[in-house]
Amino acid sequence: MASQTIYNIKRKEMEKRKLKIVGTTWHVMHQTRIFDALKDDADFYLIHNSWRSWQRKEFQDARPLPENVKFVSAYEPGKYDFAILHIDQQAVNTSIHKGQIYREFNNTIQDIPKVVINHGSPVYPEYCKEVGMTDKEAESIVRADIRSMVKGNKMVVNSHKAAEMWGWGYPIVHGMKTDQFYDLPKHPRVFTALSPGGLDDYYNRHTMNKVMNILDQEYGRTALWAKINCNQGGDFENYKNIMGSSLLYLDTSIKTPMNSARTEAMLSGCCVVQVEGAHDLERFAKDGENMVLVKNDPESIASVCMDLMGERYEEAVKIGQAGKKMAQERFCPEKLREQWLAFIKDELKLNV
Repeated sequence: MASQTIYNIKRKEMEKRKLKIVGTTWHVMHQTRIFDALKDDADFYLIHNSWRSWQRKEFQDARPLPENVKFVSAYEPGKYDFAILHIDQQAVNTSIHKGQIYREFNNTIQDIPKVVINHGSPVYPEYCKEVGMTDKEAESIVRADIRSMVKGNKMVVNSHKAAEMWGWGYPIVHGMKTDQFYDLPKHPRVFTALSPGGLDDYYNRHTMNKVMNILDQEYGRTALWAKINCNQGGDFENYKNIMGSSLLYLDTSIKTPMNSARTEAMLSGCCVVQVEGAHDLERFAKDGENMVLVKNDPESIASVCMDLMGERYEEAVKIGQAGKKMAQERFCPEKLREQWLAFIKDELKLNV
C-alpha cells in the first residue's frame, strides 16, 4: 500500500509538472501575453533571434518579462515538450530575410512538435501582385507559399477571420493583463499605434495618412501616432500614459488579425474609432455602445473624430468605459490560458 501511495504521489507530481516550451523572440507584446497566461503551466526558453528589433536586449527593454522566461544560446534536443515558431505573410519573401529564423529553427528542431503562430493574413500584394492580377489571385499565391513553409506543423492564427482567409489554422485570440493600463483623464485628442511603415494595403495605412492630414490641415488638430510624431521612445510607461490620457484611439486596419494596441486602448478607457470590416468585430463590437464604427472614408472619419472630441465628448467617455468593461471580460489572461491549454491538449495531445 505504501509503495502504491508513493507511486500515486509521484504520478500526480509528474502530471502537474510545467511544460517546457522552446522558441525564439518575435512580437514582444504578443509573446509576453502568452508567457503571462501560462505562467503556472509552462516555462519558456527563448533562443536568440538576430532579426533587428527582436534581439534579446530590445525584447527585454520593450516589455517586462515574467519569471517563467529564460534565454538560451542554442537549441538542445530532448529538453523540451514542443516549440513555438513565428511567421507572418512577409516570411515567404526570401529577399527581406524575415523568414530566415523560422526556416533555420524549423530545420533544426526535429524531435518535438512545432507550433507556428502566423501573425498575418494573406494580404501582401507587394510580394507578388502583377499588372492585371486581382487581389484574390495575389492572395492565393501568398497562401500557397505559406502552406509550403508551414508544411506538417500546426498553425495558430490570431483571429477567426484569419483562419478563414488562410483556409486553415487554429484561432487563438489574445488576452492580456487588464489592470496594467492607465485609464487617465481624457484629453480631446486622437492617438494611434498603427504600424508606421510597410504593407500599406494590409494596414490600410493610406486611409490613416489621409485622416491625419485632414485633421491637421482642415481642423488644426494634430493626432498622435506612436513612433511617428509622439515621443514614445520605446518606453512602455510613456506609451501607457499617452494612450491612457487620449480620448480617442483610431484604428483604420481592416485586413490585420486582432489588433493588440486596440485592445490596450480599450483597457485604457479610450473610445475606439474603428473602420468597419476589421477581423472578428461581429464577435465583440457594438457600434455606439462599446466602440464607434466608421466607413473607410477619410473625410467622414475625421469628421466623426472631431464630433467626438467636441459636442460628443461625454458620449465618447461613456463608450470608452463600456469598451473597457468588454475588453476586461473578453481579452483577459484567463481566456487566453483556456484557449492555449485546449490547443495543447486537443491538437498536440500533451497532458496539461
